[in-house]
Amino acid sequence: MYNKFDVCVSDFSKESEPGDYWYDCAILEATEILKEFNNNDWELLLTQLKLKPIFWQKRLVECLGDLHNSYELEVLLNIINTNNEDLFISCVDTLRLLNLSNLDNSKKEQLLSKIDILFQNASSPVKRVLEEFIKKLVE
Repeated sequence: MYNKFDVCVSDFSKESEPGDYWYDCAILEATEILKEFNNNDWELLLTQLKLKPIFWQKRLVECLGDLHNSYELEVLLNIINTNNEDLFISCVDTLRLLNLSNLDNSKKEQLLSKIDILFQNASSPVKRVLEEFIKKLVE
């Protein structure tokens, strides 16, 4: 399954804006593939993450948030340690959908610190996403 997902996402990870087909069709196909992942697929994905380009990681993040498994949070916490602002915001946006009750305080502090830096120059829509995430994080 991992290879099938990789091929699906790789076709749309060559540029920042993948086009309408990704958002209309391919994202649904990629998400369905993720739903079929077993533990080995998830472990392979986690080991391959650092080798993947930013836009591949962004497409992956866009597929997460509604799979209802423990790997979603683990993947996002691995990806969110990026210097790429767009990828970080995408991770935050997806994290808003997950249960974060098991997130330790040091990780929360790290995220809040990075959000604080980004918040200063963020656009209105991004500020809204960050504000909603902050509320969820401090609950």
